[in-house]
Amino acid sequence: MAEGRGADLENVQALLTKAEDHCRSSDTVSGLYRNATAKYFDQLENTTMMPSVKDNFGNPTCPINGKLEGVFFGVTLYKGDLPTISPYGDTRVVVPLERLFDDSARLYFADFYRWKSGNHYVILVLTRPDTEADLFCQEHLIKLNERTNVFLKKEGSTYKTLRQDKVWVYVFYTDEVDISGLDLTDNFGNIIKTLGQSNVSGGDSEGGIESEASSPDGVPELGKELSMLQLGKMNTDQSEK
Repeated sequence: MAEGRGADLENVQALLTKAEDHCRSSDTVSGLYRNATAKYFDQLENTTMMPSVKDNFGNPTCPINGKLEGVFFGVTLYKGDLPTISPYGDTRVVVPLERLFDDSARLYFADFYRWKSGNHYVILVLTRPDTEADLFCQEHLIKLNERTNVFLKKEGSTYKTLRQDKVWVYVFYTDEVDISGLDLTDNFGNIIKTLGQSNVSGGDSEGGIESEASSPDGVPELGKELSMLQLGKMNTDQSEK
């Protein structure tokens, strides 16, 4: 067991060093964003996004594969603003960072990998203190300083995330997320509706989190997103995938 833990930490530390070598500058951000279909949001019970098990996409040795449950969010901006095209759906919610990344939250580095598109992806894990997920992360991941790390940090009352060409940062939040009172928008920021305190439609999301927030294997295939953004720049009339 100790050997397994040691190997995990050694691998994660090596990936963290590589990831930091790709970092140059930062953007100020205020929220974590999540794209899905309108149906996904309609099927949420009590306007709450529920955690889903992280599977094996990314590095096969990543310690959280098959171990942690969470909700994926994007945080990387595109040319200083939220992306206007997403392969995960045409409906978006932005959760204020202070709701999830408050002074008690703990941030961990989990994975860094290169997709065949040439893009690199950083996966962070955000936990509540002393939860089962947090205890797991303490054993198997590298805890980041919330105010000095290069990927997502606090600076006073603001937050900053990495800005580097072909590097995308995603956050895996290991608890359910109440989005009541927040706006659902399209990918251009036009408000579709404001979520109330509950969603009476309810129902089984049946793969909603897995299929809408991630690749078939469960971790965001962010290369698709960047490719679509580049195509959108070339042809603003192109329809979404």
